Amino acid sequence: GVRPLPSASEARGLTPQAALRSLRALGVARAPHIRAHFTRNRYPGLAGVLEALHAEGTIERVAVEGLGDDWWVHAADLDLLRALARDEHPWRPRTAVLSPFDNLLCDRARTELLFGFHHRLEIYVPREKRRWGYFVLPILHGDRLIGRADLAADVKGGVLRVHAIYAEPGTARAGGAVRRQLERLARWRGTPALAFADPGGVPAPWRDALLDR
Repeated sequence: GVRPLPSASEARGLTPQAALRSLRALGVARAPHIRAHFTRNRYPGLAGVLEALHAEGTIERVAVEGLGDDWWVHAADLDLLRALARDEHPWRPRTAVLSPFDNLLCDRARTELLFGFHHRLEIYVPREKRRWGYFVLPILHGDRLIGRADLAADVKGGVLRVHAIYAEPGTARAGGAVRRQLERLARWRGTPALAFADPGGVPAPWRDALLDR
């Protein structure tokens, strides 16, 4: 069944657990980012809770290059961060077409701050004022957001239609990986064919890889 929101006193008691869950999901975050995640905007006493968690060694302050030293990370993630910094972790980057509601994007300001990627859901924007399209899905490639695709599934026709696709600068080598993920999404959606509404509008760096089929 549907559970009611916790009362103010209950929320205060849940703040430490909720803050830790939010921080583990985000990886690295400032207090406002934690507040905007998980139990969104229901973190009474968050500043004091973060200091208490820091004092007991559960979370640690870290600096993000170019963005200051007022970020938090869960202590359990420190070894992972150090290994990644030394290229000693067998991290395998992948490519994924993300829902516009993915956790990576739900705090749009944080996404833009960390990734330099501005995202806006334009389904309620009049057609003539849209920049990217009706229902645009960002594209993650490794640790970068490299583009976006405006897609629509034609279930009766068995076609995933690519109304438009956009590439961020410096992503020329990603075209093949993007094509494979679009094909994977098309199969999962039950629309195995892939059709580009405007082949001439496909980004030049990706054109050969996306259209050479």
